[in-house]
Amino acid sequence: MTGHSGHDGRLQALRRALDPAAAGTALDWSRFRSAMGAWIAACRQDGAEEQDVATGDTGAVPAEDEGHASPAAAQLQGDNTDLTSPAEAAGLRSRARQLAAQNAKLQRDAELAEELNARLAEEIAQLQGQLRSGRQALEQARAAVEELDDMKAMVKRLEEENTELRRQARHTNQRLLAEGQGLREQLQAQAARVASLEAQLCRGTALLSARDTALAQAGQRAQELTAALEEYERMVQELRLETTRLRQQLGQMRDAWAMRPWCPRGQLDLQATATVSPGTGDKEEEEEDAGTGGGGLQGSPEEVAKAVAPRAPLSPWMLLLSPWALALLALLALLYLLPRQWPQPQLRHRSPPPL
Repeated sequence: MTGHSGHDGRLQALRRALDPAAAGTALDWSRFRSAMGAWIAACRQDGAEEQDVATGDTGAVPAEDEGHASPAAAQLQGDNTDLTSPAEAAGLRSRARQLAAQNAKLQRDAELAEELNARLAEEIAQLQGQLRSGRQALEQARAAVEELDDMKAMVKRLEEENTELRRQARHTNQRLLAEGQGLREQLQAQAARVASLEAQLCRGTALLSARDTALAQAGQRAQELTAALEEYERMVQELRLETTRLRQQLGQMRDAWAMRPWCPRGQLDLQATATVSPGTGDKEEEEEDAGTGGGGLQGSPEEVAKAVAPRAPLSPWMLLLSPWALALLALLALLYLLPRQWPQPQLRHRSPPPL
């Protein structure tokens, strides 16, 4: 924008004056104006020295260019009119024109520099805004990085906890599987025991039913035997009464037989003994009959004839049916009807399984 190359020493000097550390920092307006003023003054001085070396004393200045001379040159010319020669005056005018041209050029450069400065200020403001945004983004990025580090640490800690929990879960699962297998085995053993107990219960129920049936049958038989025994006792009582009556009749017959004159005493006793012994076989009855035979017959001759009249012999079954024989027969019948051995249920009780 100044019309000079970037490799020019003046621009390098301006760059060093604006940014000595080459850090790209922003400048305020006062510092920029002072730096630009010093640079412009240095450029003017360098231009004046180069013009003095290049042109030297080249003659008077034309009249048409006098109006375009700078006021400083006119003043210098007015002051030195009488002191210099025409050649020096021409050189001074030429140099004044050159200085005026350089001054105009420097003014344009200053204006361009001001525009550049304004643009640079805007760009610097934008860059500062971008820098602030970048700093904020950097701070946010740093915060995000810190949060990311925290999240990484948390994720790592959670992964470790997850690994530990998985290990504990596997251990617990294995322990539960082992306990479940043991419980299944215990359940199977309990099921087998329950089945065995049910089978034993069924057998015991069957045996109890059989025993109840046998008891019912035995009770029925016992009732029948009791009825038969009562019938036997009744028959025994009747036989006893009949025996008593027959003894009385026999005693009467002995008495009547003893009253006969043609029957000797010894034959009477012998017949009486032979008659009484098969009937009862009891010593006490013989004594009773003997005691009764000592008396006399009482009654009319018709009663004596009836007593002496022969009677039909008794049945041998009636003679054997004594009370002791009947009781013995009843006992033998009861033992024969009752079962030889009562069935007992075989129940086996086992201890409960350990918990």
